[in-house]
Amino acid sequence: MSCGSIKPAVVILSLVLLGSVFLQVSYSQGPNVTTSTTDPKYEAARDQFLKVWDTLTFHPIVALFVNESAELGNGVYQEHSNVFNPDETITLYAQPVGYGHKEITGQNGEKLFLMNFTADIILTRQDGTLVGGGTNLPAGQIASHYRNTEVFLHLFLTHDKPLPKGDYTVNYSVTDQFSGNTFKITKDLKVV
Repeated sequence: MSCGSIKPAVVILSLVLLGSVFLQVSYSQGPNVTTSTTDPKYEAARDQFLKVWDTLTFHPIVALFVNESAELGNGVYQEHSNVFNPDETITLYAQPVGYGHKEITGQNGEKLFLMNFTADIILTRQDGTLVGGGTNLPAGQIASHYRNTEVFLHLFLTHDKPLPKGDYTVNYSVTDQFSGNTFKITKDLKVV
């Protein structure tokens, strides 16, 4: 649901493009796919890591404004200040940890792990007056052969008309649909 002339968009980004949603594909997880061999030391370390992962609180380890860029990747961004032009897209990069995975069966009978996020993005003037945004926005689903632990989100705010100059607050709320846990990010910004 969106309100006002602000158009929120949530995109999970990665190496594979499917329609309008990018999916995170971790190149560093699981056995070597080309030879189907495993490294026992790697597997033992990964198992230990996942035990710790399952105890983590769902939260972002990175959450900052970034420049729009054609180069997208986990940890690949150019930081943007909190000062924007009236017609500029407001983009937040967030890298969550501690999210859940749901084991599912793929269409070919293979075991897959599903991750699913939604987001609320609300833009207000600093006095609390609602400017626009959206709630319960589908952020996309990621189905992977491995329990990915490196996912990132780009949360976009675009607008039909230039924003009036002034001070604003953006409240982001991201929910992991499988654990039910939510984290909140509040960012102040200035339009000049």
